[in-house]
Amino acid sequence: MANYKAVANGNWSNLAIWQDNSSGSFVASTVLPGASDVVYFNNFTVQMDVDVTVSQIRNDSATGVAAGGGGVISVSRTVNADLFRASAVLITISAISPNIVNINGNIPGTVANSFNHCVNMTGNCTLNFVGNIVGSTLLGTAGLSAINVSTGGTLNLTGDVSGGNSNSGNISANGIRAGVNSIINIVGNLNSGLGTAGNAALWGNVQCTINVTGNVTGNAGIGFSDTTSNAGIYLTNNLISCTIVGNVIANNGGYGVYSPTLNGVSITGNLTNSSNGTMAFAGSKLFLTPPTEWEFRKPDLTINTLYTPGVAIGFPAANNVRTGVTYGPTNNLTGTCAVPPAAAVSIGVPVDNTVGTGYLNATDIWNVPLASITTPNSIGERLKDASTVQTTGAQLAAFLP
Repeated sequence: MANYKAVANGNWSNLAIWQDNSSGSFVASTVLPGASDVVYFNNFTVQMDVDVTVSQIRNDSATGVAAGGGGVISVSRTVNADLFRASAVLITISAISPNIVNINGNIPGTVANSFNHCVNMTGNCTLNFVGNIVGSTLLGTAGLSAINVSTGGTLNLTGDVSGGNSNSGNISANGIRAGVNSIINIVGNLNSGLGTAGNAALWGNVQCTINVTGNVTGNAGIGFSDTTSNAGIYLTNNLISCTIVGNVIANNGGYGVYSPTLNGVSITGNLTNSSNGTMAFAGSKLFLTPPTEWEFRKPDLTINTLYTPGVAIGFPAANNVRTGVTYGPTNNLTGTCAVPPAAAVSIGVPVDNTVGTGYLNATDIWNVPLASITTPNSIGERLKDASTVQTTGAQLAAFLP
Protein backbone atom coordinates (compact mmCIF):
# COMPACT_ATOMS: atom_id res chain seq x y z
CA MET A 1 0.00 0.00 0.00
CA ALA A 2 1.19 3.51 -0.87
CA ASN A 3 -0.07 7.04 -0.51
CA TYR A 4 -0.48 8.87 -3.81
CA LYS A 5 -0.83 12.62 -4.26
CA ALA A 6 -1.59 14.70 -7.31
CA VAL A 7 1.11 17.20 -8.15
CA ALA A 8 -0.69 18.95 -11.00
CA ASN A 9 -4.11 19.40 -12.52
CA GLY A 10 -4.83 16.75 -15.14
CA ASN A 11 -6.33 13.41 -16.03
CA TRP A 12 -6.24 10.49 -13.58
CA SER A 13 -4.79 8.31 -16.33
CA ASN A 14 -1.81 10.65 -16.79
CA LEU A 15 1.02 9.09 -14.77
CA ALA A 16 2.90 12.42 -14.79
CA ILE A 17 0.45 14.05 -12.31
CA TRP A 18 1.14 11.50 -9.54
CA GLN A 19 3.74 11.02 -6.86
CA ASP A 20 3.70 8.18 -4.31
CA ASN A 21 5.64 7.30 -1.18
CA SER A 22 6.08 3.57 -1.79
CA SER A 23 9.84 4.16 -1.47
CA GLY A 24 9.48 5.99 1.84
CA SER A 25 9.14 9.53 0.45
CA PHE A 26 7.10 11.08 -2.32
CA VAL A 27 8.68 10.63 -5.75
CA ALA A 28 7.32 10.46 -9.29
CA SER A 29 5.03 7.43 -9.67
CA THR A 30 5.86 4.63 -12.07
CA VAL A 31 2.38 3.06 -11.94
CA LEU A 32 -1.09 4.49 -11.46
CA PRO A 33 -2.81 4.13 -8.05
CA GLY A 34 -4.00 0.57 -7.35
CA ALA A 35 -6.57 -1.22 -5.23
CA SER A 36 -4.66 -0.98 -1.92
CA ASP A 37 -3.50 2.63 -2.33
CA VAL A 38 -4.73 5.86 -0.75
CA VAL A 39 -5.14 8.85 -3.09
CA TYR A 40 -4.91 12.53 -2.05
CA PHE A 41 -5.91 15.31 -4.43
CA ASN A 42 -3.38 17.60 -2.71
CA ASN A 43 -5.25 20.79 -3.66
CA PHE A 44 -5.33 19.92 -7.39
CA THR A 45 -8.21 19.09 -9.72
CA VAL A 46 -8.11 15.64 -11.28
CA GLN A 47 -10.34 14.63 -14.18
CA MET A 48 -11.42 11.04 -13.48
CA ASP A 49 -11.17 9.92 -17.11
CA VAL A 50 -10.91 6.19 -16.29
CA ASP A 51 -12.63 3.75 -13.94
CA VAL A 52 -10.92 3.80 -10.54
CA THR A 53 -10.29 1.16 -7.87
CA VAL A 54 -8.31 2.31 -4.82
CA SER A 55 -8.60 1.94 -1.06
CA GLN A 56 -9.43 5.58 -0.26
CA ILE A 57 -9.83 8.94 -2.01
CA ARG A 58 -9.19 12.01 0.20
CA ASN A 59 -8.69 15.75 0.11
CA ASP A 60 -7.62 16.33 3.70
CA SER A 61 -4.02 17.02 4.69
CA ALA A 62 -1.31 14.55 5.67
CA THR A 63 2.45 14.53 5.92
CA GLY A 64 3.68 16.07 2.68
CA VAL A 65 0.10 16.57 1.47
CA ALA A 66 -1.95 19.80 1.33
CA ALA A 67 -5.68 19.85 2.00
CA GLY A 68 -8.09 20.63 -0.81
CA GLY A 69 -8.58 19.69 -4.42
CA GLY A 70 -11.05 17.26 -5.91
CA GLY A 71 -11.96 14.88 -8.67
CA VAL A 72 -14.35 15.50 -11.55
CA ILE A 73 -16.49 12.85 -13.27
CA SER A 74 -18.00 14.08 -16.54
CA VAL A 75 -19.14 10.83 -18.19
CA SER A 76 -20.14 7.32 -17.13
CA ARG A 77 -17.59 5.94 -14.67
CA THR A 78 -17.16 3.33 -11.92
CA VAL A 79 -15.29 4.27 -8.72
CA ASN A 80 -14.43 1.73 -6.05
CA ALA A 81 -13.12 3.53 -2.94
CA ASP A 82 -14.02 4.92 0.47
CA LEU A 83 -14.37 8.70 0.29
CA PHE A 84 -12.97 11.15 2.87
CA ARG A 85 -13.80 14.85 2.49
CA ALA A 86 -12.15 17.81 4.22
CA SER A 87 -12.88 21.48 3.47
CA ALA A 88 -13.61 21.18 -0.26
CA VAL A 89 -15.84 19.10 -2.51
CA LEU A 90 -14.16 15.73 -2.90
CA ILE A 91 -15.84 14.54 -6.10
CA THR A 92 -17.93 16.61 -8.50
CA ILE A 93 -20.17 14.64 -10.87
CA SER A 94 -20.98 16.87 -13.82
CA ALA A 95 -22.15 14.03 -16.09
CA ILE A 96 -25.58 14.49 -17.63
CA SER A 97 -28.26 11.97 -18.52
CA PRO A 98 -28.12 9.29 -19.85
CA ASN A 99 -24.67 8.82 -18.29
CA ILE A 100 -24.48 6.48 -15.26
CA VAL A 101 -21.89 6.77 -12.49
CA ASN A 102 -21.29 3.87 -10.08
CA ILE A 103 -19.58 4.40 -6.72
CA ASN A 104 -18.90 1.45 -4.42
CA GLY A 105 -17.56 2.46 -1.02
CA ASN A 106 -18.38 4.24 2.19
CA ILE A 107 -18.44 7.91 3.14
CA PRO A 108 -17.45 7.82 6.83
CA GLY A 109 -18.21 10.78 9.07
CA THR A 110 -15.17 12.84 8.26
CA VAL A 111 -14.36 16.31 9.55
CA ALA A 112 -15.60 18.95 7.13
CA ASN A 113 -15.63 22.54 8.29
CA SER A 114 -16.94 24.46 5.31
CA PHE A 115 -19.99 24.56 3.08
CA ASN A 116 -18.98 21.77 0.74
CA HIS A 117 -20.37 18.34 -0.06
CA CYS A 118 -18.39 15.13 -0.27
CA VAL A 119 -20.02 14.08 -3.56
CA ASN A 120 -21.66 16.95 -5.43
CA MET A 121 -23.85 16.03 -8.41
CA THR A 122 -24.06 19.11 -10.60
CA GLY A 123 -25.30 17.16 -13.63
CA ASN A 124 -28.56 15.27 -14.03
CA CYS A 125 -27.07 11.81 -14.57
CA THR A 126 -27.83 8.70 -12.50
CA LEU A 127 -25.58 7.85 -9.56
CA ASN A 128 -25.68 4.29 -8.25
CA PHE A 129 -24.04 4.31 -4.82
CA VAL A 130 -23.43 1.15 -2.77
CA GLY A 131 -22.15 1.81 0.74
CA ASN A 132 -22.92 3.57 4.02
CA ILE A 133 -22.70 7.35 4.28
CA VAL A 134 -22.44 9.81 7.18
CA GLY A 135 -22.58 13.62 7.25
CA SER A 136 -19.89 15.81 8.77
CA THR A 137 -18.93 14.84 12.33
CA LEU A 138 -17.18 18.04 13.38
CA LEU A 139 -19.53 19.49 15.99
CA GLY A 140 -20.03 23.24 15.74
CA THR A 141 -19.43 23.64 12.00
CA ALA A 142 -21.54 23.47 8.88
CA GLY A 143 -20.27 20.65 6.71
CA LEU A 144 -23.19 20.17 4.32
CA SER A 145 -24.12 16.77 2.99
CA ALA A 146 -22.24 13.62 2.18
CA ILE A 147 -24.06 13.47 -1.18
CA ASN A 148 -25.78 16.42 -2.85
CA VAL A 149 -28.14 15.58 -5.73
CA SER A 150 -28.68 18.60 -7.89
CA THR A 151 -31.57 19.55 -10.19
CA GLY A 152 -32.95 16.56 -12.11
CA GLY A 153 -30.37 14.03 -10.90
CA THR A 154 -31.15 10.48 -9.79
CA LEU A 155 -29.53 8.73 -6.83
CA ASN A 156 -30.00 5.00 -6.25
CA LEU A 157 -28.37 4.19 -2.92
CA THR A 158 -28.01 0.81 -1.23
CA GLY A 159 -26.73 1.31 2.31
CA ASP A 160 -27.45 3.15 5.55
CA VAL A 161 -27.54 6.95 5.72
CA SER A 162 -26.74 9.03 8.81
CA GLY A 163 -26.67 12.75 9.45
CA GLY A 164 -23.66 14.36 11.09
CA ASN A 165 -23.15 16.33 14.29
CA SER A 166 -23.37 19.99 13.31
CA ASN A 167 -24.64 22.87 15.47
CA SER A 168 -24.86 25.30 12.56
CA GLY A 169 -28.46 25.23 11.37
CA ASN A 170 -30.55 23.29 8.91
CA ILE A 171 -28.17 23.69 5.98
CA SER A 172 -25.54 21.60 7.65
CA ALA A 173 -24.47 18.03 8.10
CA ASN A 174 -27.10 16.06 6.20
CA GLY A 175 -26.44 12.62 4.85
CA ILE A 176 -28.19 13.39 1.54
CA ARG A 177 -29.59 16.62 0.10
CA ALA A 178 -32.16 16.20 -2.65
CA GLY A 179 -32.41 19.03 -5.16
CA VAL A 180 -35.27 20.26 -7.31
CA ASN A 181 -36.85 17.53 -9.46
CA SER A 182 -34.34 14.98 -8.25
CA ILE A 183 -35.20 11.30 -7.64
CA ILE A 184 -33.84 9.55 -4.55
CA ASN A 185 -34.24 5.79 -4.13
CA ILE A 186 -32.77 4.32 -0.93
CA VAL A 187 -32.62 0.73 0.28
CA GLY A 188 -31.27 1.04 3.81
CA ASN A 189 -31.93 2.66 7.18
CA LEU A 190 -31.87 6.43 7.79
CA ASN A 191 -30.74 8.01 11.08
CA SER A 192 -30.38 11.69 11.86
CA GLY A 193 -27.24 12.98 13.54
CA LEU A 194 -26.65 14.14 17.11
CA GLY A 195 -25.91 17.86 16.87
CA THR A 196 -28.37 20.61 17.78
CA ALA A 197 -29.51 21.43 14.24
CA GLY A 198 -29.38 20.52 10.58
CA ASN A 199 -28.50 16.86 10.86
CA ALA A 200 -31.27 15.08 8.98
CA ALA A 201 -30.24 11.88 7.25
CA LEU A 202 -32.10 13.17 4.17
CA TRP A 203 -33.05 16.78 3.39
CA GLY A 204 -35.54 17.20 0.54
CA ASN A 205 -36.04 20.31 -1.56
CA VAL A 206 -38.94 21.30 -3.82
CA GLN A 207 -40.62 18.85 -6.21
CA CYS A 208 -38.30 15.91 -5.63
CA THR A 209 -39.31 12.25 -5.41
CA ILE A 210 -38.09 10.15 -2.48
CA ASN A 211 -38.53 6.38 -2.05
CA VAL A 212 -37.11 4.67 1.04
CA THR A 213 -37.15 0.96 1.85
CA GLY A 214 -35.87 0.83 5.41
CA ASN A 215 -36.43 2.33 8.86
CA VAL A 216 -36.26 6.09 9.43
CA THR A 217 -35.16 7.40 12.85
CA GLY A 218 -34.84 10.91 14.23
CA ASN A 219 -32.29 11.17 17.04
CA ALA A 220 -32.03 13.40 20.05
CA GLY A 221 -29.99 16.48 19.21
CA ILE A 222 -27.61 17.78 21.86
CA GLY A 223 -29.64 20.30 23.84
CA PHE A 224 -32.76 19.36 21.85
CA SER A 225 -32.70 22.78 20.20
CA ASP A 226 -34.06 21.89 16.75
CA THR A 227 -36.50 18.99 16.62
CA THR A 228 -37.48 19.85 13.05
CA SER A 229 -34.16 19.75 11.22
CA ASN A 230 -32.88 16.84 13.31
CA ALA A 231 -35.57 14.62 11.79
CA GLY A 232 -34.58 11.42 10.08
CA ILE A 233 -36.11 12.92 6.93
CA TYR A 234 -36.65 16.68 6.68
CA LEU A 235 -38.79 17.91 3.78
CA THR A 236 -39.51 21.50 2.83
CA ASN A 237 -43.02 22.92 2.32
CA ASN A 238 -43.25 22.16 -1.37
CA LEU A 239 -44.56 19.53 -3.77
CA ILE A 240 -42.42 16.59 -2.67
CA SER A 241 -43.43 12.97 -3.14
CA CYS A 242 -42.16 10.69 -0.36
CA THR A 243 -42.87 6.99 0.15
CA ILE A 244 -41.43 4.96 3.03
CA VAL A 245 -41.65 1.19 3.37
CA GLY A 246 -40.37 0.64 6.90
CA ASN A 247 -40.82 1.86 10.46
CA VAL A 248 -40.61 5.53 11.44
CA ILE A 249 -39.21 6.29 14.90
CA ALA A 250 -38.76 9.49 16.90
CA ASN A 251 -36.36 10.13 19.75
CA ASN A 252 -36.41 13.00 22.22
CA GLY A 253 -35.50 16.02 20.15
CA GLY A 254 -35.88 14.49 16.69
CA TYR A 255 -38.93 13.70 14.57
CA GLY A 256 -38.79 10.55 12.48
CA VAL A 257 -40.14 12.52 9.50
CA TYR A 258 -40.90 16.23 9.32
CA SER A 259 -42.92 17.16 6.26
CA PRO A 260 -45.23 20.10 5.60
CA THR A 261 -45.15 19.07 1.93
CA LEU A 262 -48.51 19.44 0.17
CA ASN A 263 -48.27 15.99 -1.41
CA GLY A 264 -47.94 14.27 1.97
CA VAL A 265 -45.93 11.23 2.97
CA SER A 266 -46.98 7.59 2.47
CA ILE A 267 -45.78 5.09 5.07
CA THR A 268 -46.08 1.31 5.05
CA GLY A 269 -44.85 0.34 8.50
CA ASN A 270 -45.22 1.16 12.18
CA LEU A 271 -44.67 4.55 13.85
CA THR A 272 -43.18 5.10 17.31
CA ASN A 273 -43.25 8.44 19.12
CA SER A 274 -40.41 9.18 21.52
CA SER A 275 -40.54 8.61 25.26
CA ASN A 276 -41.24 12.34 25.81
CA GLY A 277 -43.98 12.43 23.16
CA THR A 278 -42.02 13.79 20.18
CA MET A 279 -43.93 12.69 17.08
CA ALA A 280 -42.69 10.03 14.71
CA PHE A 281 -44.33 12.06 11.94
CA ALA A 282 -45.00 15.79 11.97
CA GLY A 283 -46.43 17.58 8.98
CA SER A 284 -49.46 18.43 6.93
CA LYS A 285 -50.42 15.13 5.27
CA LEU A 286 -49.81 11.50 6.14
CA PHE A 287 -51.05 8.37 4.36
CA LEU A 288 -50.79 5.02 6.16
CA THR A 289 -51.07 1.60 4.54
CA PRO A 290 -52.68 -0.84 7.01
CA PRO A 291 -52.07 -2.92 8.94
CA THR A 292 -50.00 -0.60 11.06
CA GLU A 293 -49.65 0.61 14.64
CA TRP A 294 -48.64 3.99 16.05
CA GLU A 295 -47.19 4.25 19.55
CA PHE A 296 -48.23 7.51 21.21
CA ARG A 297 -47.75 8.73 24.78
CA LYS A 298 -50.43 9.51 27.36
CA PRO A 299 -50.13 12.68 29.48
CA ASP A 300 -48.25 10.65 32.08
CA LEU A 301 -45.91 9.48 29.27
CA THR A 302 -47.03 5.86 29.47
CA ILE A 303 -47.53 4.10 26.16
CA ASN A 304 -50.82 4.32 24.29
CA THR A 305 -50.75 2.41 20.99
CA LEU A 306 -53.26 2.91 18.19
CA TYR A 307 -53.90 0.14 15.69
CA THR A 308 -55.41 -0.02 12.23
CA PRO A 309 -57.74 -2.90 11.34
CA GLY A 310 -55.88 -6.10 10.58
CA VAL A 311 -53.15 -5.76 13.20
CA ALA A 312 -52.83 -8.96 15.26
CA ILE A 313 -53.42 -7.66 18.80
CA GLY A 314 -55.43 -10.54 20.33
CA PHE A 315 -58.64 -10.21 18.35
CA PRO A 316 -59.65 -13.22 16.24
CA ALA A 317 -59.34 -13.01 12.49
CA ALA A 318 -62.49 -11.99 10.63
CA ASN A 319 -62.81 -15.46 9.09
CA ASN A 320 -62.99 -16.95 12.59
CA VAL A 321 -65.94 -14.79 13.66
CA ARG A 322 -69.56 -15.51 12.67
CA THR A 323 -70.78 -13.63 9.60
CA GLY A 324 -72.26 -10.23 10.41
CA VAL A 325 -70.91 -10.06 13.98
CA THR A 326 -69.12 -6.76 14.63
CA TYR A 327 -66.22 -6.69 17.07
CA GLY A 328 -62.85 -5.06 17.70
CA PRO A 329 -61.74 -2.07 19.80
CA THR A 330 -64.36 0.21 18.18
CA ASN A 331 -66.59 -2.41 16.54
CA ASN A 332 -64.65 -1.72 13.37
CA LEU A 333 -64.31 -5.40 12.38
CA THR A 334 -66.98 -7.69 10.96
CA GLY A 335 -66.91 -11.48 10.97
CA THR A 336 -67.05 -13.45 7.73
CA CYS A 337 -67.30 -17.07 8.97
CA ALA A 338 -70.58 -18.62 7.73
CA VAL A 339 -71.93 -21.22 10.22
CA PRO A 340 -74.72 -23.44 8.80
CA PRO A 341 -77.79 -24.19 10.92
CA ALA A 342 -78.00 -27.60 12.59
CA ALA A 343 -80.78 -28.67 10.21
CA ALA A 344 -78.43 -28.21 7.24
CA VAL A 345 -75.80 -30.55 8.74
CA SER A 346 -75.93 -34.34 8.64
CA ILE A 347 -77.46 -35.77 11.78
CA GLY A 348 -74.99 -36.24 14.63
CA VAL A 349 -72.15 -34.25 13.03
CA PRO A 350 -70.79 -31.48 15.32
CA VAL A 351 -71.73 -27.96 14.22
CA ASP A 352 -71.59 -24.68 16.15
CA ASN A 353 -72.36 -25.67 19.78
CA THR A 354 -74.60 -28.65 18.89
CA VAL A 355 -74.84 -31.44 16.27
CA GLY A 356 -76.55 -31.67 12.93
CA THR A 357 -80.17 -32.79 12.72
CA GLY A 358 -80.61 -33.13 8.97
CA TYR A 359 -81.23 -36.38 7.10
CA LEU A 360 -79.13 -35.62 4.11
CA ASN A 361 -78.27 -39.03 2.60
CA ALA A 362 -79.59 -42.60 2.31
CA THR A 363 -77.65 -43.79 5.33
CA ASP A 364 -79.15 -41.07 7.51
CA ILE A 365 -82.68 -42.01 6.42
CA TRP A 366 -82.17 -45.80 6.51
CA ASN A 367 -80.95 -45.74 10.10
CA VAL A 368 -83.76 -43.60 11.48
CA PRO A 369 -85.53 -45.55 14.32
CA LEU A 370 -89.19 -46.26 13.60
CA ALA A 371 -90.10 -44.73 16.93
CA SER A 372 -88.69 -41.41 15.72
CA ILE A 373 -91.10 -41.19 12.80
CA THR A 374 -93.93 -39.56 14.69
CA THR A 375 -94.67 -36.30 12.90
CA PRO A 376 -98.47 -36.23 12.29
CA ASN A 377 -99.53 -36.58 8.65
CA SER A 378 -95.92 -37.16 7.56
CA ILE A 379 -94.90 -39.72 4.95
CA GLY A 380 -92.82 -41.36 7.63
CA GLU A 381 -95.87 -41.87 9.85
CA ARG A 382 -97.85 -43.29 6.90
CA LEU A 383 -95.08 -45.72 5.94
CA LYS A 384 -94.64 -46.77 9.55
CA ASP A 385 -98.21 -48.10 9.58
CA ALA A 386 -98.19 -49.57 6.06
CA SER A 387 -98.74 -53.33 5.60
CA THR A 388 -95.69 -55.45 4.97
CA VAL A 389 -95.21 -59.18 4.24
CA GLN A 390 -94.27 -59.67 7.84
CA THR A 391 -97.30 -57.87 9.31
CA THR A 392 -99.72 -59.58 6.86
CA GLY A 393 -98.31 -63.01 7.69
CA ALA A 394 -98.68 -62.27 11.39
CA GLN A 395 -102.29 -61.30 10.89
CA LEU A 396 -103.08 -64.51 8.96
CA ALA A 397 -101.31 -66.62 11.52
CA ALA A 398 -103.40 -65.10 14.25
CA PHE A 399 -106.66 -66.35 12.60
CA LEU A 400 -105.47 -69.88 11.88
CA PRO A 401 -106.90 -72.54 14.19
